[in-house]
Amino acid sequence: MLNDFFAQQDLNFDQVKVLTHAMMAVARVDGVHDNEMRLVREFYESCARAGDPRLEDIAGGPFDPAVAKPHFDTPELAKLFVKSLILLAFADGEYAKLEDDIIRQYADIVGVTSEQVTALHEATKEYLLASLSHIQNLDALKEVAKKLDPQ
Repeated sequence: MLNDFFAQQDLNFDQVKVLTHAMMAVARVDGVHDNEMRLVREFYESCARAGDPRLEDIAGGPFDPAVAKPHFDTPELAKLFVKSLILLAFADGEYAKLEDDIIRQYADIVGVTSEQVTALHEATKEYLLASLSHIQNLDALKEVAKKLDPQ
């Protein structure tokens, strides 16, 4: 699963807007951390073109997850949507239980099962921990791993 974790997916701008808004909604659950904001901003600005709405214009206010369903209507797109939200939840260094709850709610709406969310969460955690595998301090790695589970 790690090999295809970041498989290339082309999104249209409507999908980008919906995903950006969903990411901001997840970030707001436990307070928007600088790293979360940076991740959302970099994602949106890398997809936006001249004349597109500002991030603040498309990601403000409450998010209606039902809006995501028609835009992420294949299994691959639905999983991409959920993986993006999981990655966002990891951005502040702590995967909060409230973030997990809302991600699972959104996942259900786009057709990703709870079991699939758990598998995506574990794959994301493995991917992130693999990037730290060169660190010699095992106690520090164990602490990081603990923070990557819903709390």
